[in-house]
Amino acid sequence: MVQRRLGTPVCLLCSILLLSACKTDAPDRTAAYEGEIHAWRQKRLNELMAPDSWLGLAGLFWLEPGVNTFGSAAENTIVLPGAVPEHLGTFYLQGDTVLMELTPGNRVKVNGLEVDSYPLSGQEVAPVVAYKHLSWTLISRSNKFGIRLWDSERPELQDTVHIASFPLDPKWRVAAQWIPDSNGHTVTYRNVLDMVMNMETEGRLRFERNGQSYELTALDGGEEELFLIFADATTGETTYGGGRYLYTPRPDSTGTTYLDFNEAYNPPCAFTKFATCLLPPAENRLGLAITAGELSYGEH
Repeated sequence: MVQRRLGTPVCLLCSILLLSACKTDAPDRTAAYEGEIHAWRQKRLNELMAPDSWLGLAGLFWLEPGVNTFGSAAENTIVLPGAVPEHLGTFYLQGDTVLMELTPGNRVKVNGLEVDSYPLSGQEVAPVVAYKHLSWTLISRSNKFGIRLWDSERPELQDTVHIASFPLDPKWRVAAQWIPDSNGHTVTYRNVLDMVMNMETEGRLRFERNGQSYELTALDGGEEELFLIFADATTGETTYGGGRYLYTPRPDSTGTTYLDFNEAYNPPCAFTKFATCLLPPAENRLGLAITAGELSYGEH
C-alpha cells in the first residue's frame, strides 16, 4: 500500500502565505510612508531657505497716502538695508493705486525688464521688483497697502533651518468626511495684526479620534487641495501659539479625504515678524491634543 504523503492543508497554507505577505508588506508600506513625510519635510526646509522665502523677509512697510520715499538714507519713509542709493525712489499711494518711480539715474527690474517707473497696483498678481540683493512686492490687507521686502543676503539664510517635530505617527493620518457649505458661507478670521477678515469657506471636515468626533472648517487651497488653520490642546505649549496650517486633498467621489497631521506646519509668523498670518477661527480650536506635525519654532 502506498503511504499517503501528508502536506499542509490548503486553507492553512493560504493563511500562512497571507500572514507572511502582511508581515512583509506592512514594513514596506510604513517605510514608504515615512519616506514620503521625510521628503515633504525636506522640501519645506528647502523652500524656507530660498532667497524669496519667509526667512528672507527683511521688512514690511505700510504706505501712507501720498509720498513714500525709499532708499538707504535714514530720512526716507522706507529705509532699505545694504549698499543701495540713499534716495532710490518713491512709492505714491492715491486711493487704491500705488505707483513706483525711481530717482533719475536709477533703475530696477520687473519681470526681467529694467524700468524707472512702474504701477504696482491694479494687477491680478502683484509684480516682484528686483534691485541687487533686494526684491519687493505690494501687498494689501483690509484696505491697507504695504511693501514686503526680501533680502537675499540676510544672515538667517546662511544657516540651515532645523524644525523639530513630533515623532512621525501614521495613526495621525485620519480619514475625514466632507460636509460642504452653501455658497457664500463665511467665517470670521483675524490675523496677527488684529485685522478682521470674513473668509468664504469651502465646507467642513469631520474626523474621529479616540471615539469622539471633531470638525474643522476648510478654506480653498487650490484646485486639488483644501486649506486648514487650526489650534489644539498643544497650541502655545509644545506647538506655535498662533496655531498651525495644513493642506489636505479635496474629497473623493464618496466625500472622503485624509487629514495627515504629520504634515501640520508652523505658519510664517513663527519665522518672521514681517508676515500677516491668519489665526485659527473659533470653529477650528479643538480640545484634542494633536501630537503630530511641527513643534514650535519661535515667537515673533
